[in-house]
Amino acid sequence: MTIDHMKGHTNLGVGIGLRVPHYTHILEKKPLVDWFEIISENYLVDGGRPLQILDSILEQYRVVQHGVSLYFGSTDVLNREHLRRLKALIKRTKTPFISDHLCWGSVDGTYTHDLLPLPYTFAAARHTAKRIRAVRDRLEIPILVENVSSYAEFHASEMTEWEFLTEGRRAG
Repeated sequence: MTIDHMKGHTNLGVGIGLRVPHYTHILEKKPLVDWFEIISENYLVDGGRPLQILDSILEQYRVVQHGVSLYFGSTDVLNREHLRRLKALIKRTKTPFISDHLCWGSVDGTYTHDLLPLPYTFAAARHTAKRIRAVRDRLEIPILVENVSSYAEFHASEMTEWEFLTEGRRAG
């Protein structure tokens, strides 16, 4: 692991996604890779094979978590149980940061299990920045936010995607 002195960020090296079809190969062959990315939601369970495999991977490799259901753009209150389980997984994996998508995906407690794009408005930028801060403060770990591919524009958008991302940083 090296440190980029220009930006103060840690370089973790090369990582790849940890997927079920590759479990046996990884555990038997021990490929030369610096870390694995896991989908957090696949390991938010109380026990069983997923956690057994994860623990075996953690004995040999660093793991970084990527989530798909924090829904930073949703207006629902943050799901405290999900955050509690996520924080426990963070402690288990000792991940240096987590990532998730800049999207919404729930309304009134109903989850779409989809990464729905946001309109690029000043209000949405402020709202999502506030939620990202709240999640970061609750989880006590840096958060990387991945933009969502969108193939349509909202009439309500007040700016471009890159302006929205910059505005979110300013609002955050």
